[in-house]
Amino acid sequence: MTEQKTCSCGEKHQGHLCVLKSKGMMKEVRHLTANPTVVCFICGSEANSADNVCEPMALDGK
Repeated sequence: MTEQKTCSCGEKHQGHLCVLKSKGMMKEVRHLTANPTVVCFICGSEANSADNVCEPMALDGK
């Protein structure tokens, strides 16, 4: 059985890509993903800033 990863970022979570995507806020998502520098370890979303994902990891080569 695989372990489920969960977010523990509390109130900051409301501005994360996973929340914006679930609310259908695609214009905001496009703006926050135009020049990605990080990827979320939990969901795999790429973002311009570590502030917009739950568990940021730097993208290689960027």
